[in-house]
Amino acid sequence: MSFSQRTLTALAFASVVLAAPVADGPEVPAVVCNANTAPHQIRVAYGGPDAMAVSWNTNQKLAKPTVEYGEEELERSASSAISTTYPTSSTYNNHVTISKLKADTVYHYKPQCATQTYTFRTVRQAGKGEAMSFAMVGDMGTFGPDGLSLTGKVGVGAANPLTTTHTTIVSLNELAPTYDFVWHGMLAMSRS
Repeated sequence: MSFSQRTLTALAFASVVLAAPVADGPEVPAVVCNANTAPHQIRVAYGGPDAMAVSWNTNQKLAKPTVEYGEEELERSASSAISTTYPTSSTYNNHVTISKLKADTVYHYKPQCATQTYTFRTVRQAGKGEAMSFAMVGDMGTFGPDGLSLTGKVGVGAANPLTTTHTTIVSLNELAPTYDFVWHGMLAMSRS
C-alpha cells in the first residue's frame, strides 16, 4: 500500500511530542549510520506557532539527535540532547524541535540517518478566522512484530501483528483530503 505525501504528513501528526526548542545550527554531527541508528516511527507534532517537533525511534541512544530541513533543499539543521528510553522499551525516543518556521509553509525534513526525505506543513497564521478540520484517533501503538496484534499480545514475535492495512490507517488515508491535521490523544470530558 502506498501513501501520498499529504497522508504521510497527516499521519505523522498522530503523536504528541514534548520536546524543548533548540537553536538552529548549520552543522550536522558526524555519526555512523547503521541498523541501530536508523530511524523508525517517524512523526511530527505541533511545537508552537512557529515550530514543529520531529520525533523518531532508534535502537540505540543518539548523542545529538539532528534533523535537516528546508523549504526546497535541506539547507538547515536543528539538534537537541533528547534521546531517551524507559526500562520496558526496546528503543530510544529522539526529539528535536525546529523553530522560527514560516506559517502555512511546506517544509522538507530528514531525521538523522534517514534514507528518505519527508514533508510537513506548518500551521496557518492565527487570527485570520479560517476554518480547520481534523481527524481524531486514539493510540494505535506500534505496528509490526514489535507492536500491537490482533490477539492482544504486545512485544517481539507478537502473533498476527497489525499492519498499515489496518482499517484505521486505511480510513485516514482515504479521508486525508478532508482534514488539515490529525489529533492523536484523548478528549477530556466531564459529567455535569
